[in-house]
Amino acid sequence: MLSKLRNSKKHRMGAIIALMLIVVACMLFFKKGLVAFTVILVLLAIALGLDGFDYDADLGKLWETGSYSESRVETVKDADGNSVRVITGVCNSGDFDLNCDNFATQDEAQAKYQECADEVAANNPWIDTSKLDIYGLDGNNNGIVCEALPAS
Repeated sequence: MLSKLRNSKKHRMGAIIALMLIVVACMLFFKKGLVAFTVILVLLAIALGLDGFDYDADLGKLWETGSYSESRVETVKDADGNSVRVITGVCNSGDFDLNCDNFATQDEAQAKYQECADEVAANNPWIDTSKLDIYGLDGNNNGIVCEALPAS
């Protein structure tokens, strides 16, 4: 399944690049549409960048909040190994690579885990957040993170 996703990503990126080349060719031959072609080229470049870096945003949430970071969509694996696309907002593994070493106590790590679970639940009411571990802090999927850290 993962190889199919990677292949489809390569196909999408190839299609975007092909479209960019077509637009550049049109820019060379049709001087009257130069502004329109430039706009299209910029939009295709943005699409290529978003696809290449796996950045995605929920447009409804973006419109509602006006904040890209709050509308960030990420594909995460749940405890059953299923890939789930959720609005992770500011709690996403792309911006923060947290691990248990980033926390002094288990309670501190648990608070961050719960804060992100609450944010994901607020943005995705249909998701069972007890099965999500955005940062990978709950190795045994029991809801208690960084169990080796001392309690506060």
